[in-house]
Amino acid sequence: MIVAARLLRDRRRSLLWWAVGLVALVAFTVALYPSIKGQASFDQLMADLPNSVKVLVGYQADVPLTSPAGYLHGRLFALLAPVVILVFSIGTGAQVIGGSEEAGTLEPLLANPVSRQRVAVERYLAVVVMLTALVGVFTVALITLAAPVDALAGVSNTGLLGVCAGIFGLALLHGTLAFAVGAATGRRGPAVAGATTLAVAGYLAHGLLTLTESLRPWRFLSPWQWYLERNMLAEGAEPAAIVIPVALSAVLFAVGWAAFRRRDLR
Repeated sequence: MIVAARLLRDRRRSLLWWAVGLVALVAFTVALYPSIKGQASFDQLMADLPNSVKVLVGYQADVPLTSPAGYLHGRLFALLAPVVILVFSIGTGAQVIGGSEEAGTLEPLLANPVSRQRVAVERYLAVVVMLTALVGVFTVALITLAAPVDALAGVSNTGLLGVCAGIFGLALLHGTLAFAVGAATGRRGPAVAGATTLAVAGYLAHGLLTLTESLRPWRFLSPWQWYLERNMLAEGAEPAAIVIPVALSAVLFAVGWAAFRRRDLR
């Protein structure tokens, strides 16, 4: 695992700053909770919004926004945390093969007695390890910082771990797509563009398809639907939010690995 270890060493400072940023986001979010706790006006405000907006922010009428599960889901888990971790995953996935090849640093690596297959596998595993570490830091930070203000009161461990696993699955899927496109093209730009397009289109589809009754079943095609189908903090983990993305990620990795193995370097 020398190739993976080297990449992890090279990215350790960047990963540290991403972790610091996530901890700051968690700290800022939970610090605001006491100011809205028990404020019924916030729930009324959300109830008056259009259904499509409610879906996009993950609002559910039976989970008050002023409750810990409702607040954290709407303020942190429905958009902010997934977007931050998605940006990291997409950027890292696009960089390890496509970006490295475009920068001219991949060819010297392959000049060593190491196969393309091994480089692809180990670099992808390094991406998975970094993503796991980042989500782990986020989870620990939330558990630690939410306790003093009771921002996790009534939230089960299963629900918390389930929604964090859902973020991991969502980010892994998009990061793997970026990896696969980068491995197939040898370019970082198309890799970032393809994964970002999927993320934005999926998020918009998740919300906008609710406007037409006949189109609502098609929301299941959006990765965001698997993750946001319900408030996992209040209702427990959703297996589809992790099983489907991980399975699709395995397929995408295999496609990228096969394409990288057969083509000439740019």
